[in-house]
Amino acid sequence: MAASSDKDSIFALIIGINDYWSDDFIPLQGAVNDARAFYQFLVDPSKECGLQVPASNIVLLENKDATRANILATFKSHLLENPDIPDHGQTSMVLFYAGHGTRLKMPENEGTFDGKVEALCPVDERTKDTTGKYEYVHAIPDYILGWLLSELAETKGPNITVIFDSCYAGGMVRLAGRPRNVSSMSLHVPLDLDSHLWKDKTTTAQSYSIWAPAATSHVLLAACREDETAQEIRYTDTSVHGRFTEELLYQLRRATLTNTTYTDLLDLIPAWSEQHPHCAGARKNRLVFDRKHPETGVRSMPLMARKEPAPQMEPAPQQPSSRENQEILAESFRVAMGSVEGVVPGTEFDAYEGGAFVATLVARSVQMSHSILVEKDNKPIELNALRVSVSDWKSHDMILRVYTPDEFPHTSDLFPTHVPRYEQRRKYVQATSPEKAGIVIRSGGKADDIVIERLTSTILEVQRETRFSLQGNPARLPDVLSGIAHFNYFLKQHNGSAPLQGFSLEMHRLLGEYPARKKDTTVGHHGNMVENDEARWISQGSDKYGFTIRNESAEDLYPYLFYFDPNKYTIAPWYLPPGNNQRPPLRRGGGIVTLGMGGERAFQFRLPEGEASSSGFLKLFVTTEYLDLEWIRQKKSPFDPEFRPVNRMDMIQEEVTEVPKWDALHVLLTMTLDPKSIRTNGDTNGNA
Repeated sequence: MAASSDKDSIFALIIGINDYWSDDFIPLQGAVNDARAFYQFLVDPSKECGLQVPASNIVLLENKDATRANILATFKSHLLENPDIPDHGQTSMVLFYAGHGTRLKMPENEGTFDGKVEALCPVDERTKDTTGKYEYVHAIPDYILGWLLSELAETKGPNITVIFDSCYAGGMVRLAGRPRNVSSMSLHVPLDLDSHLWKDKTTTAQSYSIWAPAATSHVLLAACREDETAQEIRYTDTSVHGRFTEELLYQLRRATLTNTTYTDLLDLIPAWSEQHPHCAGARKNRLVFDRKHPETGVRSMPLMARKEPAPQMEPAPQQPSSRENQEILAESFRVAMGSVEGVVPGTEFDAYEGGAFVATLVARSVQMSHSILVEKDNKPIELNALRVSVSDWKSHDMILRVYTPDEFPHTSDLFPTHVPRYEQRRKYVQATSPEKAGIVIRSGGKADDIVIERLTSTILEVQRETRFSLQGNPARLPDVLSGIAHFNYFLKQHNGSAPLQGFSLEMHRLLGEYPARKKDTTVGHHGNMVENDEARWISQGSDKYGFTIRNESAEDLYPYLFYFDPNKYTIAPWYLPPGNNQRPPLRRGGGIVTLGMGGERAFQFRLPEGEASSSGFLKLFVTTEYLDLEWIRQKKSPFDPEFRPVNRMDMIQEEVTEVPKWDALHVLLTMTLDPKSIRTNGDTNGNA
C-alpha cells in the first residue's frame, strides 16, 4: 500500500478537460474522472492507501477553469512562487494532465526531426482571445512546459513528477471507441507569445561551471509512445477512465512507495495493443515522489529465476548426470548487465539476503544487454528477497592496474593480505612496474596529499596528474581507485568485435534567440565543430552551444550521452533515452536527437577561475536494444569523502529474441581563454 506522506511534502497541480470550447475537439468522457481520481489518491488517508496530502496543497482545474491563461498562472502561483514550498528543498511537486494534445509546426526549431513540436490543449484553444495580441488562443507547446519545469526545478528543487494521460508525445489522442484526437493540427505558436516568461532573465542558457551538466528537471510518466494513442475505457455503466490512469492509480495504491522507483512502478503497468506507457527522465530510478534512491542501492531488484537451461561456457565443467543436478542447472538467472558494462563469461556475482551472503553466481553467457548466471557450485538457491553485486569481474579491461612506489605509505590500505568478502568487488590490482600500470599513485609532499598520475592514452589527451587529500582517512583509498577504474573503463569502452557504423556526435555554436536558435554554419564544417573526434574553441563568454546526435546507419538506435570530467573523475548523463517501452529515438537513415537546441536551454560553458583552458570528454553509446545505463553515472568525485562505488545490479526475468548491437565513440572538448582577454585583464579569469 502507499506510504503516508508528510503534510507539506507534496504539492500538485491537476488538470482534467472533457468539454473543449472549440468544435474542432471531440468531447472526452474520462479526463475529468482521471483528474478527480488522482486528486482522491493524494488526499485519501493512508488506511485507504492514499497519501493524505492536505487539500490546500492541491489545485484541481476542470473543464472551464483550465484555460490557457489560468493553467500558466496557476503553475506560477501554486508551484513556482508558492511561499509554502521551500526554495531548493525536498518538496515533491506533481503536474497531472488528462485531456487532448496536439502537434504544432515550428520550422524555426532545429531541435526536431520533422519541424514539429508537441503541445497540451487548454480548454479554450482555437477560440478568440479578445484581450491578447493575437486574437487566438494557442496550445501550450512543449518548450513552454519545459521552461516552466526547469524554472521550478531551479527554484524549488528537482523533485518533480509529470504525468500525462494523453498522447503528449505525438498526436495526443485518447480513445473511447473513437479517436480522442484533434481533427486538425493546431496553429503555429508565435515565438514571442510567451516570451514574458524569460524576458527578464539574464540568460536563456544553462551556465556550465567546469562542464557540470544541467540537472534534468523532472520525471515523466506518459500514457503511450509518440505515435500511439492513449485509450480510455468504460469500466462501469457510468465510469470512464483513461486506461493508463486507472492502472497507474491501482499500482500506486498497492505499492510500498518507500522502496518503489518510477521504473519499478512502470514495470508493473502492462503494455496494451497500440499503447505502451513509458517513463523518462534522469531521475527515473529514484523513489516515487521522493529524491532518494532505494535503501538497497541505485541498481537493486529481487532475484528472479530463468526457466530455460543456461547455455554452457566452453569448455563446460564436468557435471554429475543425476536428475537432481539437471534440475539445479535449470535454475539460471538473467541479470540486466552485459558486455557494455564489462561482464565477461566467468564474472562472479554475490547474492545477498538482508545483507547476509547467500551464494555466488557465475556468468555463463554474456550478451550486450544481459548475462545468464548459474549458481557457481550447482547448489540450490531459495529464491527469497535476494539481491546481487559483482564480486569478481574476471575482465582484463575492467580491472585497473595500479603501481605504487616503494616509499608510498598506504600500500597496505590498497592491497591488504586479507580482503573481506564484502570488499572483494574491487576493480583494481597491483602492477609490478609503471610500464604495466594504468595509473601511478604516490604521495604529494604533504602528509595527506595524494597524486594520481595517468598513464592511459585516452586520459593523456588532457591533464596528466590529479591531486587530492585523504583528509586523514587512508582507508578510503580502495573506494577512490574503484571509482577511477569505473571512470577509465567506460571512457575507453567500445565494441571492437562488431562495431556499428554511421552514427556521430556534432557540436554547434548557436545563433538567434530562444526558442528558435539555429546552428552557426560559419563555424566548423557546415556548423559542426567536431573534427577528428575533437572540438576546440576559444571562450567568448556569452556564446551558446548545442549538440546533435545523428544516425545515418540502417538501424534504429537508442543513444546515451555522458560527460566525463577527467579532473574530478565524475560521470554525468547528458542524454538518456526513455524507457524500454519507447521506440528508439534515433531513427535509421538520418534521425537526430538534439541537446540545447530549439525549445531546450542552450549550453553555455565557462572556465574555472584562474585557468586558461579546460578539457573534458563526451562519451556516446548507441544500442539497438534499450539498456538502463543510468547507473554508469558517478555523481560524486571518488576524491569526495562521501563517495561510494556503484556495484548493485538488476536481476530480471525476460527473454531477448535477437542479439542486439552496440558501439560507442568519444569526443574531446577543449575550451581556452581568449588571448585578448588575458592581455586586457592581466589575468586568466574566464568566467562567462
